[in-house]
Amino acid sequence: MSLKKFLTLVVLGLITWIAFSYSRPVPAVGPQTNFSQPKTSSAVDLPWPTYGQGAIGVVGQGVLATYGERKPVPIASITKVVTALAVLKEKPLKVGEKGPNITITDEDVAIYDEFYSQGGSVTPITKGSQISEYDGLQSMLIPSSNNMAATVAKWAFGSVDNYVKYANQMLSDLGFKQTKVDEASGFSASSASTASELIKLGELALANEVVADIVKKSSANLPVAGEVRNINTLVGEDGVIGIKTGNTEAAGGCLLFASKRTIDGKDITVIGVVLGAPTRATAIADSKTLLQSVDKAFQAVTVVKKDQVVGHYESPWGAKADAVAKEDLTMLVWRGTKLKTDVKLSQIDTPASTSFDIGSVSVTAGQKTANVSVVLKGELLGPSWTWRIFR
Repeated sequence: MSLKKFLTLVVLGLITWIAFSYSRPVPAVGPQTNFSQPKTSSAVDLPWPTYGQGAIGVVGQGVLATYGERKPVPIASITKVVTALAVLKEKPLKVGEKGPNITITDEDVAIYDEFYSQGGSVTPITKGSQISEYDGLQSMLIPSSNNMAATVAKWAFGSVDNYVKYANQMLSDLGFKQTKVDEASGFSASSASTASELIKLGELALANEVVADIVKKSSANLPVAGEVRNINTLVGEDGVIGIKTGNTEAAGGCLLFASKRTIDGKDITVIGVVLGAPTRATAIADSKTLLQSVDKAFQAVTVVKKDQVVGHYESPWGAKADAVAKEDLTMLVWRGTKLKTDVKLSQIDTPASTSFDIGSVSVTAGQKTANVSVVLKGELLGPSWTWRIFR
C-alpha cells in the first residue's frame, strides 16, 4: 500500500472517529438538592373546656387539635346538619331557590305535638299550610325545629325510617366511621358522633352552598311561625358563619361552629366543636373563648424564599448552575405541626437557559399541600466540541 493511500485511510478513519464521538448523545445533567427542612414552633395550649370532648380544624386541613375521649357521644341537634345534607342530596336546590312546597298533614301536626309534649324545639305549623323546601331547611337549622326536621325528612324520603337508612349509608360512603343517625332531629341519644368527625361534617356543611347560606343567618322569616332567631348567638360575631347548636339531656350542650379568620395575611376558615357541656349556653360561651384564643395557635412559616438556592447542577464538562425558588412559599400552619417538604428537580438537557422551569418545592402540613416552581439561575452550558470528542 502506498503512503498516500495509507494516510488517506488514516485521515478518513480519524474523521469517522471524530464524527462518531461528536455525534454521541450528550448526557442529561442530574440535580443535587440542598434544602433545609423548615420547622414550626411549639404547640400552643388552648383553653379547652374541662368536660366532654372537642376539636379544632381548618377547611382544607382537617382536624388540628382535640381534647377528651374520642368515642361517639350524642350530638343532639347537630344531627340536623346530616338531615339537611341528605335532603339536599335527594332534592337539590341552588342558592336563591325555594324549591317545592311541602303541604302540612295530620301526621306532621302529630309530629309537632309529640315533640312539643317532650319539651323539644318546635316550629308552629297548621294543617293544610305549605312551607317550601328551603324554608323547611331554614326552620331546622336556624331555630332548630325538631318537628320540621322530621317533616322535611319524611317528605324527601317517604318516611323517617327511609331517611335514616339513606343518611347512614351516605355517611358511610363519605368515610364516616363513628357517626350515625337514629332519626332526623337529634332528639334521640342514639344519633351520635365524635368531635373529630364533626369537623369533617362541618366542612361538608360549608361546602354545600345552600346549607352554608342558611347557617350564617342570624334570623329568618317562616310561614306561620314568622320571624325566628338563630339559636347560635355567635353567628355574625368574630367572623362566625355557623354552624349548629345542640342541646338534650343525653348530649348536654353542643356547638359545631365555623369562623372566617385572617391571620398573618392568610384567609382561613376555622371549624370547631364542643360536646357535652352542662348547658347550650355554656357550650356557646366556651366555644367563644376557644375561638378567641385560636389565632395564636397558628404560625406563618416561610418554607422557601424567592431566589433561594434549593439545589444545583454540575455537568461532567464543568458547567454549573443553581436551582432557585421562583417565588416565596409561605404556609399558615398549626404550631407544632410537622412539615413534610419535598424538592423535585428534573434532569436537564443542555444548553438550558435562565428561568427555565426545572421542578418544584412542595410542603405538606396535615391535609394541606402547597408548592412553588423551581427555575434555573443562569445558563447551564453545553459541552465544548473537544469534550464531546475526547470524553
